[in-house]
Amino acid sequence: MTLKLPTSNLIKKQSAYRANANYLKQFLGCKSLTILFSIIFNFNLLYSQVAKTQVVQLESKANTDGTITLKWPAENYTGNYVIYKRDANQNIGTWSGILATVAGSNSNWTDATMKSGMEREYLVAKVNGNNTEALGYIMAGNKTVAKPNIGGIILLIDSSYIIALKNEINILKSDLTAAGWKVYVQFAGRSEKADVIKSRIAGSLDKMSIRARALYIIGHVPVPYSGYFSSSGDRPPPDGHVEGSGNHTGAWPADVYYGDLNGIYTDRIVDCTTGGDTRNHNKPNDGKFDQSVTVENIELEIGRVDFYDMPAFSTNDTQMVKDYLNRVHDWRLGQTPFVSRALIDNNFTGLNLASSGYHNLPTFVGIDSVFDTRDYFQSQTTGNYLWSYGCGAGSYTSCSGIGTSTDFATNQSKFSNIFTMLAGSFFGDWDSKNNLLRSSIAAGSLNCMWAGIPKWYLHHMGLGSHIGLGAKITQNNENQYFNGNFNGSWRGVFIALMGDPSIQMIPVQPVSNLSASSKNGIVTLNWSSAENVDGYYIYLHDTTTGEFTLASALRCPNSVSYTTDTSYTDNCNWTTGNFRYAVRAMKLTTTGSGSYENLSLAKFVNIDNVNAVESVKNTEINIRVSPNPTIDKTLNVNGLISNFTSEIKLFDIQGKAIKIWEVNPLNGSIKLDLPSNTAAGVYQVQVIQNQLQFTQSVIIQ
Repeated sequence: MTLKLPTSNLIKKQSAYRANANYLKQFLGCKSLTILFSIIFNFNLLYSQVAKTQVVQLESKANTDGTITLKWPAENYTGNYVIYKRDANQNIGTWSGILATVAGSNSNWTDATMKSGMEREYLVAKVNGNNTEALGYIMAGNKTVAKPNIGGIILLIDSSYIIALKNEINILKSDLTAAGWKVYVQFAGRSEKADVIKSRIAGSLDKMSIRARALYIIGHVPVPYSGYFSSSGDRPPPDGHVEGSGNHTGAWPADVYYGDLNGIYTDRIVDCTTGGDTRNHNKPNDGKFDQSVTVENIELEIGRVDFYDMPAFSTNDTQMVKDYLNRVHDWRLGQTPFVSRALIDNNFTGLNLASSGYHNLPTFVGIDSVFDTRDYFQSQTTGNYLWSYGCGAGSYTSCSGIGTSTDFATNQSKFSNIFTMLAGSFFGDWDSKNNLLRSSIAAGSLNCMWAGIPKWYLHHMGLGSHIGLGAKITQNNENQYFNGNFNGSWRGVFIALMGDPSIQMIPVQPVSNLSASSKNGIVTLNWSSAENVDGYYIYLHDTTTGEFTLASALRCPNSVSYTTDTSYTDNCNWTTGNFRYAVRAMKLTTTGSGSYENLSLAKFVNIDNVNAVESVKNTEINIRVSPNPTIDKTLNVNGLISNFTSEIKLFDIQGKAIKIWEVNPLNGSIKLDLPSNTAAGVYQVQVIQNQLQFTQSVIIQ
């Protein structure tokens, strides 16, 4: 059974209210959206404080028996809580049938089918009769198993930083590699055309050893603009400021264009110059695109750090990007202090904007660690918060009840908030002077987003996912989630993540002083730990693909690649070659979503290992088999006797001969094509010539 959510009366009413918004503006002569929104959304007084009432705030507790218990605030609700699930490998939008129905007087439920090591996404619906009045989402787990590999990431870097930020870019590449990404770098000039850059990105994807899943834009890479946001256009401006009420019309910044690889964007239809800022004017053939919504699903998880035109801050954009990259580096190393708590400052209590905060933040820090009665700047300049959410009537550089871009700049040394959500008028148009979203990450946050227009879905971060995944889910979200379509904002081209898309929520300090030695075919690793962790995973690292494989899985399946000691001995001594070992500290981390195995950045060490048994066999002949490992199903055998027939056999790990060649090379070398169906694994190559035998282990990837 697939979940089909009932449509609540509230949703129907809000849709009707939004459809009549322009008429009300003209009829009332409203110049203040705050007044207009108050009229629209407080019409039904039952739903005052709608952001909080339309969310089931959720947290998850990991139990000692491997199960998890979902919890939500207790209330004497007259309806029921209906629970659905979706396992990690299920498609977004596909939910199971009803997993459980819980009476409204209850405030928790235990999933007895969960086991240690698993993760599962839950939807909890607050249902009264035929009306779904609130929803909550959480990705919950109990000791969820570590995921060392993430995928490919493209660094699209402003070419003006090639020399100025060379060191910081190299550190970033190293950090991303150590986190499980395969890194690709492209540069773009500030005067290039967006469509040329996009073509370059698309053309490179199929050539990658690991296809990129993320795009990290660094600097003032050309900003695509797209859309016909107008009272007479495809959609009203997402902040509601149509002609006569702010004139925030026309085209808006649209980084999603770079990740919408299959969508066709045109520049020949829209003719809109009613915007108060000429940046937003959109005319045919002017380089700004027509589309207001994404044409296809976004393929890449996109984030941008760009401090161009931010004079409120005392340094130039190059130095600000440098400072940001250094802050992120410190964060990944576990060197940035933080308190696991969150702040919500909701100055739009009659609107549904703050639901992004009430939904996500409890899954990160727990319900009791979310505070919503404290002042935004006063709290953060006197205390530390992992997450914050703030909303209020806005301009490009201000948010009523929150502060201004200048506040961020002047409090830069005191501001102590790692992840930020903000919502209000105008500053979602982020390519503006002293933009408020960009000011927050210039001041000290690592990420910021215009959350609430539409609602953002980041709850996967509670079990260790990086923030770009939630950005992509939000950008592709259409109708599988509830109460996020404020002012027709679903799938809007303006939805954007400020900051590095690869950042994870809780860092673990990596090991130090890693060393390796080889004796008689046995490799020994030693290291030091920087903090109290629960153990260490030992991997072999493939520099071609960037992937980590447990040393035991690749070399010795009956062994283990996990230890609680600060040393590891690899006793699988049947192979000779150069290996790159990686050690990653693991800390069992508890959040509002349960618990998971949280990995540090990897520390690497290369070692030449010589198998003692093989070396005795091979002293009488000098044969070499390469490359080892091999990735293209070919082997080169060198050192054979020229013009002499030799026999070469390929054995699998069980000793079965899967291919036999008879060769008579002219120059002592031969290239062997392996069977196309040869699976990845460890094999033995045996060469017999002139009554002498040579054997070497090879790894086929």
